[in-house]
Formats: sequence, C-alpha cells, structure tokens
Amino acid sequence: MNKVLIVGAGNMGEAMLKGWLKANNMLKQVYIREPNPSNWLKKIHNEKKILLNPSNIEGKIDVGIFAVKPQVAEKVILDTKIDLSKKSFVISVIAGKDFNFFAKVFDVPYPVVRVMPNTPVAIEQGVSAIIGNSFSSLSQVNWTEKLFNNLGKTVILEKESQIDAVTAISGSGPAYIFNFAETVIEIGKELGLSEQISKKIVLQTIVGAGLLANNSDKTPSKLRENVTSPNGTTQAALNILMDEKNGWHGIIKSAVFAAHKRSKILAKN
Repeated sequence: MNKVLIVGAGNMGEAMLKGWLKANNMLKQVYIREPNPSNWLKKIHNEKKILLNPSNIEGKIDVGIFAVKPQVAEKVILDTKIDLSKKSFVISVIAGKDFNFFAKVFDVPYPVVRVMPNTPVAIEQGVSAIIGNSFSSLSQVNWTEKLFNNLGKTVILEKESQIDAVTAISGSGPAYIFNFAETVIEIGKELGLSEQISKKIVLQTIVGAGLLANNSDKTPSKLRENVTSPNGTTQAALNILMDEKNGWHGIIKSAVFAAHKRSKILAKN
C-alpha cells in the first residue's frame, strides 16, 4: 500500500504513527489530517514521508486509517471519502462504530477493518484486536495485522461482537493496572516508604511480573503458586485477595462486565 491517510492524530493516532515510523518498513507515503496537531507532529511535517493536512489528494489514497472521536466520525468520513481510491480500504480505530455504521456512511459495499488497540502501542508494547467485514479481503486483513504487529501483538477476532470483550479487557485494561499501581503505591507510603521508593518498587514489580508471565511456559496460576510459600507472607495476602466471597475475583469480574456492557451500549448509540 503506497499511500496511507491517517485521519485523527490525537493521543492514539499519534502513538500509532510514532510506532510505525520507528518500524520504517511499511508506510511509503503518509498523509495526516489533524486540525490540532501536536508540536511533535508539526516538527516532523515534511519529514520521514509525512505530509500534514494535505490538499489535492482526491482519489489517491490506498488506505484510510480513522482514529477520531465517535461523535465526529460520520462527518469526518463523509468529508474524506473523496480522497479514497477505487481499490482502497478503511482501517477504523473508532470506538463503538460497527460495520453497520460504515455501511450507512459509504452506502455501498466497502471493505472495512476494525482495530481495537490499547495505549501501550505508544511504546510498541500494545495489543490490537482485528476483525474485517465481509467485504474486506484476506490480504487487507493480513496487511492490517502486519502493520499493527509493529506496535506490539495482535489477535484476529472471529466475529465483530468480540470487540466489546476486547474493549473491556485490553482496551480499558491499562487503566485497571494504573489504578492498582496507584493504590499499592499509597499503601507503601502508609507502611513507611517514601513515595519515590514505593513508586519504584511497585511499577518495577508490575513490569517484571508481566514480562515473566509473558515469557514463561508456565501458566499465571503456576507462577503464582511458585511465589507462594505455605503460611508465608504471600499466602497471608492471597487468603484475602482470593477469598471466595469478598476477594477480588468478584470485583474484577463485575468491573470488566460493567465495561463490556457499557461498550455495547455505546455501540448502539
């Protein structure tokens, strides 16, 4: 795909672009449409194959990547349709806008690939879920998967409805981890640690445990058992955390299900 147009370079759009530029192996010519470009985007304007807010690209775009707010999605796409070529396809990173939405906007059969990334794509450690509509080809889905592999890991979904589950788990998931971190950091301070030390050990524990789990052939359950000595400190904590009635399994399940329900509601609206 020679010419790619990215519409929307806010937090997510810019994070993706930075990762793709680092990879530097797929995007030959990139156009950006962003009414409020960041200083970084202004700085690289006309560098590294980037052209900001171009004119006269009617019918020249091979892939249109949309990373805009849901409430402006319809207008933005309608304004951009003229730039797409007859053989182009759309990659949507727009939360809550399903294939039916794109069918109404384009009013003709049109290939659309939906992607749900999460914010760690900013450091090429994200996870992106991908699903193509019935008009998208295998090559278009594969190209999308290869593109997002530059930003971390990818999964191909079997059906569109699974995006709500992905949103509730990996899309919102970083916020769950951040909230866990800020809570334990505060508890560390209550136990007499300085904020600097508490923050350092909490964040590195999360990073280290995540990397260990990701690179181990053992299940998280087995890794948890390996840390837990009978009647030791870890066991004392887990007796509370894993309590069947008041433990965090029920709390986490309720939270994720609430996010899942909200994702479905937003999609309908």
